[in-house]
Amino acid sequence: MILFSILIVIVLIFYAFSMIVKLIFNRKIKRLNREMEHFAQNETKDNASNPKNPRINPNIGEYTDFEEVE
Repeated sequence: MILFSILIVIVLIFYAFSMIVKLIFNRKIKRLNREMEHFAQNETKDNASNPKNPRINPNIGEYTDFEEVE
């Protein structure tokens, strides 16, 4: 009988611990989600202020594709 009650207590402690861990984990995930949404909103604001086509310097020159010689 004592063994059975000890097993019940262990199972209840494990169940309570898993519930607490789930609550903490869910809160952390929600907080990280809010931070990432805030970060994404700031990034879109920064990208909107930058021009889409940056000005290219015409004095740079041509692109040359080099091939390996063996």
